[in-house]
Amino acid sequence: MCQEFSEKSDGSVRLAVIFEGVNSPVENFRNVEFELFDDPDHRVFLRKFSHLHEARGLRVKFEPNNQVNLAWDFRFDAVRFSFKIFSIIQALKTYSPTDNFAWIDADIRCLSDFGATDLMPFFPDENELMSYLGRNNFPPSGPYSECGFLGFNSRHPLIDEFLRRVANLYKDGEVFAHKEWHDSWLWDQIRKEFQLRNIAFKNISGPFETSAHPFINCGLGKFFDHLKGPKRKQLGRSMAEDYETSKRTP
Repeated sequence: MCQEFSEKSDGSVRLAVIFEGVNSPVENFRNVEFELFDDPDHRVFLRKFSHLHEARGLRVKFEPNNQVNLAWDFRFDAVRFSFKIFSIIQALKTYSPTDNFAWIDADIRCLSDFGATDLMPFFPDENELMSYLGRNNFPPSGPYSECGFLGFNSRHPLIDEFLRRVANLYKDGEVFAHKEWHDSWLWDQIRKEFQLRNIAFKNISGPFETSAHPFINCGLGKFFDHLKGPKRKQLGRSMAEDYETSKRTP
C-alpha cells in the first residue's frame, strides 16, 4: 500500500502510517510518513482487559451433548479493533490537520492517480462531522458499516468530543456492554448517538448501501481496492462478484 500510495498520490494527499513494533520501516516513500504507535490511553485499555481471552474474541459455545467448544469470533475481538481510534487520536496530535483527514485501512491497493480534489466528494461537507460507508442489509444478522474508510471534518466543533467518545468505549470498558465489539459496530453506535443530537454525518455509499462491499462500488473504487477478508488478501484484489455495475450511472 505504501509503495502504491507514494506512486499514485500527487502530493496533495499524504499518508501517515501509525505502525506497531519496535523498528521504523526502512523504506523511504514519497508522500508517506511513519510513526510508532504509542498512545497512553490505549495502554490503559490493554492493562485492564488484554489478558482476558474473551476480549480477544474467544467465545464459549455449549453443545447439546454437554461438550464445550471454544472458537475465535472477529466480532468480539475488542483488542484487535481497538487500535483504530487510538491511532487516529495519536495522528491528530502529531499532524494537527486544519482541514479534512481520513482513516484508511492498511489492506488497500491504490489503483489510479489521485489528488485532494479527486477525494473531496468522499469527505464530510462543512456542516457534517464524519463521512462513512453505510450498509443497511449486511450482514443479515444486523447491518453495520464498512469501516475501511472514514472521513473527518477537523473544523467541526464536536470532532474532538466524538473521537474521545469512541476512545472511552475502550478505556472505560463500555465496549463489552455492546452487542458486538468490533470497530464497524461500535463506530455506528456512537454515530447514531450523535445523530440523535441532530449532528449531521455523510453516508458516501450512495446506491451501494445495500452492497456488502460499498467501498469499491462507490466512487472510491476508482482509486482504491479494499482487500476485505483473507481470500481477497490472498488474491491481491477484490473479486468480480464484489462489483455491482448495474447500479452505476452512465
